[in-house]
Amino acid sequence: MSADYIIVGAGTAGCVLAERLSARGFRILLLEAGGDHRHMHVQIPAAFPKLFKTQRDWAYSTTPQAALNNRAIFWPRGKMLGGSSSMNAQIHQWCSAHDFDDWNIEGWRSADLAPALKRVDGELNGGALREPNPLTHAFIQSAAARGLRTKGSYNSGVLESGAWVAEVAHRDGARLSAADAYLGKAKTAGVRILTHAHAERVLFDGKRAIGVELRQGRDVQRVTANAGVILCGGAVNTPQTLMLSGIGPAAQLKALGIEARHHAPDVGANLQDHLMFVMHYRAKRPISLRSAESPANLLRYILKRRGMLASNIAEAIAFFASTEGAAPDLEIVFAPALFENEGLTPPSAHGFSMGVVLLAPKSRGRVTLESSDPHSAPLIDPGYLSDPDGSDLARIIIGARRAHAIATQPPLANENTGMMLPRALDDEAITTAIRATAQTIYHPVGTCRMGVDENSVVDPSLAVRGVERLWIADASVMPAIPSGHPNAVITAIADRAAHLVGAQALDTSTLRHARSSTA
Repeated sequence: MSADYIIVGAGTAGCVLAERLSARGFRILLLEAGGDHRHMHVQIPAAFPKLFKTQRDWAYSTTPQAALNNRAIFWPRGKMLGGSSSMNAQIHQWCSAHDFDDWNIEGWRSADLAPALKRVDGELNGGALREPNPLTHAFIQSAAARGLRTKGSYNSGVLESGAWVAEVAHRDGARLSAADAYLGKAKTAGVRILTHAHAERVLFDGKRAIGVELRQGRDVQRVTANAGVILCGGAVNTPQTLMLSGIGPAAQLKALGIEARHHAPDVGANLQDHLMFVMHYRAKRPISLRSAESPANLLRYILKRRGMLASNIAEAIAFFASTEGAAPDLEIVFAPALFENEGLTPPSAHGFSMGVVLLAPKSRGRVTLESSDPHSAPLIDPGYLSDPDGSDLARIIIGARRAHAIATQPPLANENTGMMLPRALDDEAITTAIRATAQTIYHPVGTCRMGVDENSVVDPSLAVRGVERLWIADASVMPAIPSGHPNAVITAIADRAAHLVGAQALDTSTLRHARSSTA
């Protein structure tokens, strides 16, 4: 079994790359460790928490986080076609032009990414959520009364302070994942998809990547690539695959019995994530999403694709700066339901949640191998609130007070009976609640950093340093985390990667000879 390119991971980036490269005439083998994405809980927008800790979830946990009461934080990641785009909250956001300009890498500034963002916007963005909850409308009005603008769109280039109903990756009231948007076309255009195919390591001939060793059930096989291998496993799985293939910190690999093919100490480093502290308020009347699964709501969704089940749960978002005059570094994600216990339990009452998100964390972490077993989860240490100056915690506290000011501003104030979490708004009470309950909002990036320096894992063409014909195109290449929800940015990275990788392909005559020799 061979192809021009083997793409490891059929998540957001892998689906886009498969479609884009196959449209240019390349034969693609797309490997996905999970199964199909067509399932009721995937397609119904409000049902995504029901996918947590199922066979469609990698269901990772972090190492105990010292700043969060030594809690291991649950990290769901999509394990199916579409990857995490098949189990996220479906928010479509360009983030900010400042994010990409600050990367300061030729070919990856905002002007370079804008065309790709516009292309994928037309393919994924279904526009503002079409039937927001009454509580969500109240949140927007209260945010406006507190000075946040609500006109226009947050997807207009540079991100500014404001509050909006979320723009979502939906089609006719159902989730529109990357698999839905791209693999339908790709299946008829030279793409072969293998599901339940866990890539265990990249195969090399000297320094040149020539294929992948994978496992399907009990069967282990080797598949070859004429032009190269592209890793699209995301910020956790991609560095794990690199290290299992001998590319990473040499001493760590040797200690696990893995022969170091190329010493790359930054593989797995530079891990960044958005930490979220979820505040809870009890609603005065039963209009929250706690009623979403009632027979009436289920029937309305089945017949009209409307109602509470058509909600993405994170129905509105607001951005603002912790320091006056600066770019937004804080976000409030508004949900007309109590999002409790990391989304692992149903709402205990009618209420709403305001998730305070730190958009520009200074804390950094790392992904490392615990074992040389490809089926053993790596160690994930995001280093939450580990920044030396303590500003990450201080800014979340500022965000919590700003969120409460909105919750106590009419008309939202008229819809709740008071705050359930935290119990008070002094520094000690907020800090105690943060350490006890803060969670991820599922945006890990940065573990295979792109850069122009020799320590960067990939160069600006996304080629892995130290080897040949191996590329990475996913969230792991981001040098710094963007200001918001990164799925659209990941899609744009894959869009650009198709041009960059395709430009480095073997010439047509060489490819034709390679194809004939493996036919």
